[in-house]
Order: sequence, then structure tokens, then C-alpha cells
Amino acid sequence: MPGAIVWAAAALLLLMASSSDGAEPKLSLRHLKGGVYLVEDGYYAPENSAVYVGPEHVTVVGATWTPETAKELVAQIRRITSKPIAEVLVPDYHLDRSGGSAYFRSIGARVVSTRMTYDLLLAEWEDMIAQARNSPAGYPQLPLVLPDRTHPGSYELQDGRIRALYLGPAHTPDGVFVYFPEERILFGNCILKSFLGNLASADLAEYPRTLQKLKDLRLDIGTIIAGHGSPLHGPELIDEVLRMLEAHAAQGTGAQH
Repeated sequence: MPGAIVWAAAALLLLMASSSDGAEPKLSLRHLKGGVYLVEDGYYAPENSAVYVGPEHVTVVGATWTPETAKELVAQIRRITSKPIAEVLVPDYHLDRSGGSAYFRSIGARVVSTRMTYDLLLAEWEDMIAQARNSPAGYPQLPLVLPDRTHPGSYELQDGRIRALYLGPAHTPDGVFVYFPEERILFGNCILKSFLGNLASADLAEYPRTLQKLKDLRLDIGTIIAGHGSPLHGPELIDEVLRMLEAHAAQGTGAQH
């Protein structure tokens, strides 16, 4: 695992450097359907995540890169609702999903994840921060913020309106999908996107099996939010990623960002 972290961090540095070419960083929030809003975070390396505005409170899916980017997201959430932000769901341990946790905790939100994500944050945080701070993008020194509430596997929030699905290792050992059944929207995390990206933290044997488990659930999916790149796709993205993984296995070569 430590070797994989080093290689993953190295790829992250390259992507962060390419994203720091003088362009103004930008974070946007836009409504998709029902309670679901799409977050497009252009800081450091572009990533996509989600916000859910429920009947009583707000759930943020993905803590964004840093407390500063989390603060910006919260300011945008405040423009659309005054409901309290009760929780941030950390869908995997990488910095783009966990780095902003400290700010959410400072405003009284719970930090929620699987137990595996908790353990990986505890084990890998210092190495991830050290590598990210070497980037030209100037990633800050951040203290570790561990989740307040953990689950052994899949779990639900917002009275079942949000389902965090852990189906096995894929792009990372711990990554979850997040399904919004009323809106028929699936957040694919870093697992589902239109390119494979860096696979140093991936379990290439289990990745396609995890995607097959997702297909076997037969979820009613109208839209997939990809974790990086072009954000909105149809359910066919699952098969596209399976084909990319098959081609990668056949080539026997590494795929990088």
C-alpha cells in the first residue's frame, strides 16, 4: 500500500501542476433533479461531487479538497437553502474527497464514512499531505480529521434518500457509490468516469467484479455523476469503464492521468 500511495501521489502532483496554469480556480453548484445538486470543483485537480438538500437538512457528498474549498461550497449552499448542513459523506480516503472535512466539522456537521475509509485516512494521511505539498499548486499543510461516524459497509442517510454502496475494491480499496433513488442519480465517485486515470491504488482484479456487482443491483439509474472529467453521463458509463478495464488488462500497461 505505501508504494501505491507514492505512485498515486506522484500522479496527483502532475495533475495538480497542470491545473495550476494561472487559470482562476472555480467551484460551482447547480441543480440537477429533486434534492440533488452537482458540484464541480476546479481547485488543484478538477473533481465532481454532489450536495443533497433533504426535507430537514443538507448532506454533502465529498468534502472537497481543503477547508477553504469546503468554505466556498458552503457559501454556495447558503445561497440555495438555509437548512443546516448536518453531515459530509466522505466516499473515499483521497484528498479530493476528504481534505475539506475540518471545515465541515467546524460548522457542526458530522463526518461520515465507512470504517475502511477511516482506517486508510489514519494510515495514509501524512504521506498524502507530504506528497501533495510538493506540488506547484501549493497544497496546504492540513491536520488529519477522522470521521465521527463509521459504518462497516453500505449505509443510508436522509431516511434512505441517500444510499452509500460499498461493493468491493475498485479505483481505491474503500470507494463507495452514492445512489439517490428518488432522483435516479448515481454518484460514481472516482470509480466511474470517462477515463481510467491513475490506477496505483486500484485493485485491478476486483475492479470489474465490483462494477458487475453494481450492475447486478439493477438500480434504476437515469444519470451518473462521474468523479472527474465530464460530469454527467447515462448508465452506459458502467459498461464503458468495464471495457476500458478489459482493454487495459489486455495491454498489460499502466494507465496514468
